[in-house]
Amino acid sequence: MTSVPTEILIVLGVAAIVAIGIRLFRANSAARREAPHIHDGLMKRAETHAATSSFLRKVCREYKANGHISNRQAEAVAKALARLERGRA
Repeated sequence: MTSVPTEILIVLGVAAIVAIGIRLFRANSAARREAPHIHDGLMKRAETHAATSSFLRKVCREYKANGHISNRQAEAVAKALARLERGRA
């Protein structure tokens, strides 16, 4: 048989662990929202050419919806931008 003070200590310990977990989760998600993504500059360039390329338009829509693109997509966007910018020069 456990005594009441032991049960209270267990409940307080669990509550403290949950509170710390919630604070860590909120801090982590806030930091993720505020930090610029690695592909931001590339996607800003892609947005300027989105009117001329359906591929870039699709990737820009996906980036706006998800907040990220894969590294493989970023490489394809960079190649497409290079072709478009080379054609304009």
